[in-house]
Amino acid sequence: STPLSLLGMIGARALDWLFVPGAEVWVTDMVREEATRAPDPGGDHRARQRKVIADWFERNAARLHIQETEEGAEYRKAMEAWRLVPGAPLALKPAWKGRGERSILEVLDGVERMAERGEAVFAIVDDRKARAAIRALEGVDIDLMATETFLFWLATRFEVKAASTAW
Repeated sequence: STPLSLLGMIGARALDWLFVPGAEVWVTDMVREEATRAPDPGGDHRARQRKVIADWFERNAARLHIQETEEGAEYRKAMEAWRLVPGAPLALKPAWKGRGERSILEVLDGVERMAERGEAVFAIVDDRKARAAIRALEGVDIDLMATETFLFWLATRFEVKAASTAW
């Protein structure tokens, strides 16, 4: 979710840059949840950026491919159970940390099938552990880039001038 959060901090226009290369944009359900979730009291104060991201998801629903995952389904069930308990302490709220990365690893079989058809696949992943896990997988041919690299690529290859100063 970090790339979405970083682009969301720049603004809705920067999120639209994900469509510039002309590729399909896939996001797992858990990455979407992580990027748009309401912060806990005293937690992350990026509510405005999260609203920008949530609005972007809504506005582009027809253009985005949201990949449903078991990780996302299990998180939703755990959250529903937590909400059903009146006065449930915040300390017992299901954790979301790391779930986005795990959901990405879960959908890589589909990526492998797509790559077999000769399509190029790239992922924007800033988390070092997630990048290492993806690189370690056998048979998955996927190009990885960080958000900073993506912005540089947009500026140089696709001539998105605003991307050159966004970072």
